[in-house]
Amino acid sequence: MDHLINFSFVFLVGFLGFLLFLKLGTPVPGFLGSLFAVSILNVAGYYPEFSIYIFSFLAQAAVGVMIGRQINCGFLFHLRHIAPSVMFASGGALLVSLVTGLSIYLLSDASLSTSVIAGAMGGIAEMTTFGMSMGADPMVILFMLLFRFIFAVISSYWVLRLISRLVPNKAASAAHPPAHSIPAHSINESGFRVRDYFLLPVVAIAGGMLFRVLGVPNGIMLGAMLSCGALAVCLRKTYQFEQSARHVVLIVLALVIARHITADVVAVLPRLIVPGLVSSIVALTGTVLLALALYKATDMDIVTCVLCTSPAGLSQIAFLSEEMGANPLTTSIFQACRLLSIIAFYPWLVIALL
Repeated sequence: MDHLINFSFVFLVGFLGFLLFLKLGTPVPGFLGSLFAVSILNVAGYYPEFSIYIFSFLAQAAVGVMIGRQINCGFLFHLRHIAPSVMFASGGALLVSLVTGLSIYLLSDASLSTSVIAGAMGGIAEMTTFGMSMGADPMVILFMLLFRFIFAVISSYWVLRLISRLVPNKAASAAHPPAHSIPAHSINESGFRVRDYFLLPVVAIAGGMLFRVLGVPNGIMLGAMLSCGALAVCLRKTYQFEQSARHVVLIVLALVIARHITADVVAVLPRLIVPGLVSSIVALTGTVLLALALYKATDMDIVTCVLCTSPAGLSQIAFLSEEMGANPLTTSIFQACRLLSIIAFYPWLVIALL
């Protein structure tokens, strides 16, 4: 009971932050407003104890459910269509991570191993653990990853607004439909009935737990997404969520991230603020260049390309995709593969470099 009360208190703080940022008109207010408010609470030492894993699990599963509604019988066609682009973007993310890490090394007093690991685009828990196994400074890695993550979430919206004005939209081709649109074919889908919504959370939790046990990165979200998508395909139905549900999920995700922003992390801010800012700009510039290359090589629109290569978090990009008119499923596939490639291959690149 105490855990629920403590969570409710932190959620209330996050909700007030959301209302403030919503009033200010900032992008993704549910996430950024809550992150701002709860981070202050945590740094001040008033973040109460509760079992955060349960709420983190449910929030990640909810994101998976919301993206999974995009899956239909054209999903496999869609995967085959974008597979080369996904591999190109994932390879580019590895290169951008290395360049970002080298910029940290040149601008800070951190060791080469710490800097290169801190340059990774994703996997905060995985990269911090890997850094400790390599004798690197975990606090520097955690700070850099969190700083770049927050910077990317904030900047993505404004970069998208700017670049969508500078780069012309591509005309859709009948022979080659845009990669971000999933062909509907002759699917005759109906909406979920009330009883179907009782089955949805069971399937989502089961899929999330399975992928988590299998050790798949971001497995809770991906497991829930694929299992709920499979359920919708089997039932030949589709489902929707209210905007308010998305805000609730973003607030809970912000509470989880804010748990890492402690007084110790803030203490290294004066020493690492310049390397953090410059390396974040380097990472953003690299991913924008990667997005432009993807735009030239494919039939995807520029907004989708930028979201697919953004160094921000998978969950946040999924919600931002809907806000900016891109397909959340496409961006989630790119982001998930980027995360998988970073976790699977980046440590080997670091070991080879060192």
